[in-house]
Amino acid sequence: MSLSTMQEILVLLEDEKQVPMYRLNRWGRPARGALAKMKSLGYVTKIKDGDEDFYKITEKGEAFFDKSLAPLKDNAKWDMKWRLVMFDIPETERGNRDKLRRALTDIGLGILQASVWISSIDIKTDIDKITKNLNLGSSIKFFEVTSTPSLNRQIINKAWNLPEINLSLERFIKESERALKGMGKGNGDRYNAKKLIFEYATILKKDPKLPLEFVEQDELRKSARETYLKLRKRIV
Repeated sequence: MSLSTMQEILVLLEDEKQVPMYRLNRWGRPARGALAKMKSLGYVTKIKDGDEDFYKITEKGEAFFDKSLAPLKDNAKWDMKWRLVMFDIPETERGNRDKLRRALTDIGLGILQASVWISSIDIKTDIDKITKNLNLGSSIKFFEVTSTPSLNRQIINKAWNLPEINLSLERFIKESERALKGMGKGNGDRYNAKKLIFEYATILKKDPKLPLEFVEQDELRKSARETYLKLRKRIV
């Protein structure tokens, strides 16, 4: 997958903090739409210095950037439990049901079936917040299930679109290896490294937050993580 114009601009602004409009025009017309949206969300502010317009990232924009990178954090030791979230929301409340699905996707749950979602990490606190924010009451149920080897594989294969995620990881590795070979030969190394890291985080957001027990046995994910660590050395 590739980043949207808004995401690429966000990475640049986070890296340099303040960028003149003439440089943002490299993205053409989409840049103005992206900047307008970011400004409305409170992620950037527009300032003027002499005759030149600049865009500056805000604290809210920095916080959003940091939150977007949250999937990069190492998974904790698995407690050998799966978390099941089940809900029963009537058709008349379709809007609330759609909001719930988006919220569950944002915290990394996979779908076992229409109204049954699953995670390998303890998301009870997140579920409680979502339930309260959407005023779901007894419409949502939370369970913990002890894992078994056969159950683990069934869940992983069914709950997440692994082939699509695998393609995205393969592309990330290839693009990163090509970028790493060219680094040190020109400007923009930090930005390019950050952009690839941001892209890796967006892939991981769709990837199941699997325990390290599984990741260590997966050569593709292991390779992707090693590539990410090489990129990170370029910006630390």
